[in-house]
Amino acid sequence: MRILLLIFTGFLISTGVNAQTLRGVVTDGETTKPLYPVSVVNLTNREQTVTDEMGNFAISAAAGDEIAFSFIGYHTTQRLATPGAELSLMMFPLSVQMPEYVLHPGYTPFQRDSAEQATLYSTELNKKAIKVGFSNANGGGFTGLIGGPVQKMSKSYKRNKKFKAAFQSDMEQKFIDTRYSQKLVTALTGFTGDTMVVFMNSYPMDYDFARAATDLEIKMWIRNNYREYLKPRKRDNLKN
Repeated sequence: MRILLLIFTGFLISTGVNAQTLRGVVTDGETTKPLYPVSVVNLTNREQTVTDEMGNFAISAAAGDEIAFSFIGYHTTQRLATPGAELSLMMFPLSVQMPEYVLHPGYTPFQRDSAEQATLYSTELNKKAIKVGFSNANGGGFTGLIGGPVQKMSKSYKRNKKFKAAFQSDMEQKFIDTRYSQKLVTALTGFTGDTMVVFMNSYPMDYDFARAATDLEIKMWIRNNYREYLKPRKRDNLKN
């Protein structure tokens, strides 16, 4: 009994040591403005989060864990975790030249489309909410006390907020489609036409998994779902 107690105590201690938190802030490498909402994924333990409106994040990570940062229109970046020290990360936009739309060679169709859409809707996407702050101008005082609440009640603010959410969701689905494609499903399952559509709708892929998974993990995920789909009871329930 004493040996079991010591083992259990050691397990709790080791768990407490490993359960650390990596904190940091993500900013635009050109403007130094905070980026929101940047997707932050721990590729080691699969934990995930997003930055807040000030670019801050906190995620569970142990020393040496690989952390991936992704944001529409920006280069995806990876860093090794060093819990206890705040990580200051700058992300840089994809190379876009105006007024002509020019991208450096080597980008995927999804990256080109994402950058193009981000440029096309830059006005809507870059609208910022009025925040309460303090200014030293005119003797000092708080700013945004009235403008912030009034803005959030306006129809234009609500429409813009819905647009940003829809834009983000659309971009995420487009990325998923690059990893979870009909061509890949057909190659692994032999499904085509309506059967393939039913299969893919029955087993939708999560965006964060699509971002973090390797090609092999994607294929294994499809094959596992394929085996589930072939089970008679499971397949009948999906059809009904």
